[in-house]
Amino acid sequence: MPMGEFVLATALIEDIEMMRKLWVSLAGIGLGTGDDTAAISSFIRRNPHTCLVLKKESEIIGTALGGFDGRRGYIYHLAVKEDCQHHGYGTLLLDSVVKALKNEGAGKIHLMVYRDNASAHAFYTARGWHLRDDINIFSRVPD
Repeated sequence: MPMGEFVLATALIEDIEMMRKLWVSLAGIGLGTGDDTAAISSFIRRNPHTCLVLKKESEIIGTALGGFDGRRGYIYHLAVKEDCQHHGYGTLLLDSVVKALKNEGAGKIHLMVYRDNASAHAFYTARGWHLRDDINIFSRVPD
């Protein structure tokens, strides 16, 4: 798919159903309780300039959710429809969300990738991201 056939835009609440449909279709994207419609709506409202969608006609073919906590930026669900991968769309989304987070004031940006997602590891490494071995992430669902 040539690069000229898309529109990069900020994500809207009405995009969430199509975004979730994309995420479910891709191996390596983990969805949890924080990915339901209400949670993603809240995330987009809190981060209106850093949540992006890539559309071809009316279909969402890519997403990148950027969040800023006042100190660090975080990228979630950078995803490109499987048959649209390897055409530069992921790089475009990554570069765009990084720029948006930098504009918000993020001095450092983190993202999380499952250990067994080799293609994501290769993608980010090829674009200058490095895997940290000095921290672990702990998670818990509040009571």
